[in-house]
Amino acid sequence: MKPVSTISKTKSDAILNAAMQLFLRRGYTLTTMDEVARLAAVTKQTVYAHHHSKEQLFISMLGALCNRDMPTQKQLDNPDTPFSTLLERIGLVVLNIITSPEGLGATRLVISESAHHPQLAELYYTRGTKQLVQLMADFIASHAKRRAIVVKNSESAASYFLAMLKGQYYVRMMLRVKPVPTKKQKEAHVREVVCMFMHLYGPKNPITTNSVL
Repeated sequence: MKPVSTISKTKSDAILNAAMQLFLRRGYTLTTMDEVARLAAVTKQTVYAHHHSKEQLFISMLGALCNRDMPTQKQLDNPDTPFSTLLERIGLVVLNIITSPEGLGATRLVISESAHHPQLAELYYTRGTKQLVQLMADFIASHAKRRAIVVKNSESAASYFLAMLKGQYYVRMMLRVKPVPTKKQKEAHVREVVCMFMHLYGPKNPITTNSVL
């Protein structure tokens, strides 16, 4: 017999996967907790035991999407790897997440539903975008302490990095304008962004902005 914790995690993963499929395919309004339960092959009571409302389930789905494939804290804090190399790794991961079908679908979903459900836009920002900026800010701040870069405001530096990272590829893919960038194009784009970031914040030529976004 499987341990209770294993069974619970299996069901939780199934619920989140089902929710992601339904939210992105049918939208927030038309998705019901009954449909999530059926697709996840669990009872409706089990869905509510893990997520007490559809809004809370949507939040959990966003969290799962944003955290998927992200490097571990140990990998990000590795003192034996140059900062620019670590930044390339996390940059490519983030770019792949936000330009994935699920990432783009979630953004389109929130935009389309925001007029009728403005709370979704706020949730998307606070639980998605804002948390991603904070993750990057913490990463940048930790390496600034080691003198790998010179940053006065890690949050604004993180925001600038993410803005450069999106570049033309994100807008083009959001609008479904082809061609879709290849893996090599994405990797080259990330390297260029890291190069620009290091030119701005590297120890030899730092920019110490006070802006707060």
